Amino acid sequence: MSHANSWLCVAARFTMVLKCQIWPPAPQPLIANHGMVTMLSTDSEAKEMQPMPHAKIARPIVITYLSLLLTLNCQNSSWGKFWDVSPAFVDPLAACRSAVAGDAFSMICVPANTTGFSRGNASVPAGGTPIHTVTSITGFAMGKFEVTFSEWSAIRTWALSNAYTIPNAGTQGGGAGVKTDQHPATSMDWRDMIVWCNAASEKAGLTPVYYTDAAFTSPLRVSGGAVDTTPGAQDNPYVKWSANGYRLATGAEWEYAARYIDGTTYLRGDAPSGWSDNNLANGLIDLAEKDVVAWTNNNSGGGTKPVGQLQPNSLGIYDMSGNVFELVFDWNGAYVTSSPYTNADSFGPATGASRDVRGGGYGGEFGVSNRGTTAPASPSVERGFRVVRRP
Repeated sequence: MSHANSWLCVAARFTMVLKCQIWPPAPQPLIANHGMVTMLSTDSEAKEMQPMPHAKIARPIVITYLSLLLTLNCQNSSWGKFWDVSPAFVDPLAACRSAVAGDAFSMICVPANTTGFSRGNASVPAGGTPIHTVTSITGFAMGKFEVTFSEWSAIRTWALSNAYTIPNAGTQGGGAGVKTDQHPATSMDWRDMIVWCNAASEKAGLTPVYYTDAAFTSPLRVSGGAVDTTPGAQDNPYVKWSANGYRLATGAEWEYAARYIDGTTYLRGDAPSGWSDNNLANGLIDLAEKDVVAWTNNNSGGGTKPVGQLQPNSLGIYDMSGNVFELVFDWNGAYVTSSPYTNADSFGPATGASRDVRGGGYGGEFGVSNRGTTAPASPSVERGFRVVRRP
């Protein structure tokens, strides 16, 4: 449609408003009848609409506008039909944002994926192949920052007074440099993290995610001791995925959030989350480009930094690459181009010996498709986590 026609469609909207001000309102629908404006009476008999006396001059102008504009192809314009009312914009993440607005942790709502998410990268040396498609991913909320030592300590203190056992006290980050409570919490293991998540959920009045029984009646409250992969034990809990409480991200959720750009375009898998190519000529991931989004061995000075100091990714999530490696829920296993890795909301293998680690830390940087691994009872000053939940 031409710009002129677009403006005439706008004029039509204005004309209809003008008409309503001149003529008295009528509940009957307006129709066009051979260049005249008519209304349908209750007995379906068309009657010519009569103006009020003071509108005799305006009536021919209105009719002329309408007669002209009804011949225009306004229907295919972005303005829509001039007699339609444009629907109000509906934010698809409004319910999520409302649900997490009062959370103790800053949360970012991540849109669902219903068309399939391609996970992995051929250039990634550590566990990134074969590339495969996760059928779909349910929308979720993810921590804007890695869990800080301040947050870890506050929840753990509450937990110890409410029938929870979390042996590892954690530390303020790791490596060289002065540390504060705003550094990521480290030196806890995978089991400590999931029990802590249950405590954080219970404290917030949310439904816990990890349980000792298949009926989901007894939340997991104890970490520590020998590795036990018996179903319902601390190393292999029953998981209530529909619960709205805090938990670790799945590997699919973590990579999806780390690579997300606009829901159609995704970051290349060998880049740090939030990376932007400032030198298109070479097509490389330059160190200077990494340094603006990730604390690594190139810019960290050999230690962690307070969370949220560098640029976030496209969703507004910080430090997904660098600072500390992040544990996720999944057992580590070799990717395949079939179940369980292609399942909707892939949760990874049902069993294993170690858990996946993502993102990279102050001592080394991982691309967003890289996977590391750690024993579930192995704390480290280089590893932390961030929370997710389904509101």
